[in-house]
Amino acid sequence: MKIKKNVMVVFTLMAFFACLSCKDSGTGSDNDDDSGPNSEIEVVGVPIIYETDMTLDVDDVGALAVLHGLQTEGEVTILGVCYNEVHPLAPAAIDAINTYYNRGTIPIGIYTKSLKDPDPSDYYTQDRLTDVDNMTHNLADNTVADAVEVYKQLLATQADSSVVIISVGFLNNLHDLLLDPEGLALVKSKVRLLAVMGGLHNDGFNFVRHDLVGQTQYVFENWPGTLVTTHVGADMITGETLTSSTPSNNPVRRSYELEWGVGPNRGRSSWDQVTTLYAIFGTQYYTEDWDGGGSLVNGFTWTFSKGHRGYAAPKNNSQVENEIERLMTLAP
Repeated sequence: MKIKKNVMVVFTLMAFFACLSCKDSGTGSDNDDDSGPNSEIEVVGVPIIYETDMTLDVDDVGALAVLHGLQTEGEVTILGVCYNEVHPLAPAAIDAINTYYNRGTIPIGIYTKSLKDPDPSDYYTQDRLTDVDNMTHNLADNTVADAVEVYKQLLATQADSSVVIISVGFLNNLHDLLLDPEGLALVKSKVRLLAVMGGLHNDGFNFVRHDLVGQTQYVFENWPGTLVTTHVGADMITGETLTSSTPSNNPVRRSYELEWGVGPNRGRSSWDQVTTLYAIFGTQYYTEDWDGGGSLVNGFTWTFSKGHRGYAAPKNNSQVENEIERLMTLAP
């Protein structure tokens, strides 16, 4: 996710848990099965855990829509969505999106600590009765728990070297997962790829925001498997046809409309969707670079090596942009 605004709203951790304890005010979920972190689910395609800061910018929503489109087409199974911001309404908004795609019981992991200067959101707030967090969903049908615990329970049920984690936000949840001995062991045995959206050199948002640069460095230093970054998508505008081609009860459409305040949406840059498609299709659409390196603003650097650290970019921006638009507007 890339920053669009400089507005800040401070939410306390107490408010976060108060919101979760009262669940939500939405209507029932469209999916009444009992799946959760402890349940065995049938995995079709690539098993995915989506790690997002879905708050300030809307490309996080677009990337989740892409994943749902891919699951509809049998390419992936979304095991869980983990949230690395602290906005108290985020779990309800994430659940509303999942519910729209008839997958309202996908587990949601949350960051349970505090963040410096938490981010606001234009597509869910406590002031708009029609915001995404109020659209059809039911957190009572779901598992909302500490992200590290959700990761451990999800990973434990998967085949070795099968899971792909897509991180399009901050790396605080993954940092804490690596510090957990059981979590680290599961990452080593179960995760095939960590695909990260962030700037290759001196990133000014995902890798540093909320004073998290130290946690970012820890992940880059200690992630035991393959970690590939992407940072293409600023000029790839997607979501432009959501208003004209999807129904008004689509929370993805609503998110994009609210991102601009009034009227039909104008689309948005596609950083997070680009990372998401790379994580699934790899060299089918992307060129991988295993020579070179990256750097953080604190002076830390990392070196690329085949199968360990690398960078990826689309072979053809128009092809990837068109595929993103198609998947974002795919009917449930």
